[in-house]
Amino acid sequence: MAEVVQQEMENRTAICTLFEGNYHYGLAAFLNSLVGAGFKGTVWAGYRGSLPPWINQLKAVEQAEGQYLVSDSVRISFLPLTTKIHLTNYKPEFMLDLLTGPARMCKYLWYFDPDIWLCSGWSFFAGWQRHGVALCQEIVNNILPADSPMRYQWMEIAETIGLRNPRPLGYYYNGGLTGVPANQTEFLQLWKRLIELSADYGCDLGRMMPGTRDMPFHASDQDALNITAMYSDASLSTLGPEGMGFIPGGARMYHTVGPKPWNGSQLKRALRGLPPSNATKAFLQRTHQGVFARRTARQTNGVFDCRADRAVLRQAVSWAADVPQKQIERSDWLAAPNRWLRVSSTEGRHKFVRQHLFRALDASK
Repeated sequence: MAEVVQQEMENRTAICTLFEGNYHYGLAAFLNSLVGAGFKGTVWAGYRGSLPPWINQLKAVEQAEGQYLVSDSVRISFLPLTTKIHLTNYKPEFMLDLLTGPARMCKYLWYFDPDIWLCSGWSFFAGWQRHGVALCQEIVNNILPADSPMRYQWMEIAETIGLRNPRPLGYYYNGGLTGVPANQTEFLQLWKRLIELSADYGCDLGRMMPGTRDMPFHASDQDALNITAMYSDASLSTLGPEGMGFIPGGARMYHTVGPKPWNGSQLKRALRGLPPSNATKAFLQRTHQGVFARRTARQTNGVFDCRADRAVLRQAVSWAADVPQKQIERSDWLAAPNRWLRVSSTEGRHKFVRQHLFRALDASK
């Protein structure tokens, strides 16, 4: 605890995130990535619902309710939330509340979605934050010219609240990461104001990405963030889509968009010809260290625990070969050799095994 406090006094940098439901799996991987990156300080985690089931692995900080030590240098503080809006639309309000409350002593506040995992050392982020508001480009429509119809639509909306003279920007930024100096809270205030304004243009703030891209606020928090970047006086320092690992070329972190790696079975996806993404690989690597957040085989079809996958393979070969599991040696259920499988062709044998693997995976739910 003393080391965490000392580090905070030295660098005055804090991190925050928001999560609910099974996103606690992503949070565990995120915390592990912070420890691995060498971050030293506090992570403020706003949440709805229950605390993570892995919380008993952490050491509680005495006389500090909701605070735990992830390592000797990283502390996490859980803050229960009562907001009814989707947490993606709560980001700027949460950051403002922190900067005027428990994180008021910090000089720079980072927000990371709980499905992001760092792959660069913290020294990179510490250097990055010296240059102003930190943003990273999106992968979808990351090129958004200053004269695009969408920006003109945003400019018309901005004029209704008195905003003028936007800076010309040519890129569209992802809402999963934002770093803001504590002395530039007007950036967060404008972002919050624009999210609230999006409700007047058909956005249901209780949902994520309602409607279609034809709407001026399709991804309400992200569109509002990009409008904020156009009108804020804050200095910006940005990365391309490679920064989040969306494309090759020097990832600083991995951000999983779409299906989350803790949902479904990686083994089942592999059998369908869908290899794990770099983000999924990074997630799996970070669930084998630090905060242990793997589920049981019955809960996940063996997503995190290789022992669960081996059990599924063993059951599949047992069914395919029509022999008891106890008669199957380790080499048999890993390689499924000919002596257990009475199918003539290699192609037919592999197809036969795959069918039984899917059966075994379904049975393990």
